[in-house]
Amino acid sequence: MILIIGYVVIALLAISAMLAATGVNLEARRLQSVADGVADAAANGASFGENAGVGLTDSSVRARSETHLGRTNAHARFQSLSLAGAWAAADGGTAYVVLEARVDPPIVGWFVPSGIPIRVESDARSAMNQ
Repeated sequence: MILIIGYVVIALLAISAMLAATGVNLEARRLQSVADGVADAAANGASFGENAGVGLTDSSVRARSETHLGRTNAHARFQSLSLAGAWAAADGGTAYVVLEARVDPPIVGWFVPSGIPIRVESDARSAMNQ
């Protein structure tokens, strides 16, 4: 009987760990999707008609990233969402974005902690068509 109870406890701990890992993975994928959109908006959000020949700058990438996060209301979808980094490549053609957030797994207890930090990175190149 004690052996059966021990196996049940181990099985329940394994199930809670798998559920937590799956929840964190799904939230990280959702955050990666948002980061891809932010990087794309930062790289291609310029009106090249006015600034022809001018590449991306760190300040323009950060400003466009924050604007896109505000427009999409991403802060409401993720806990403690922050724009950890936003910069342009030296060539002025690629925008890099780093987002951070926290995830609360579905089953939180002494075995699975709450508030697991996640961090994703994305980049996008600006495209200019004639």
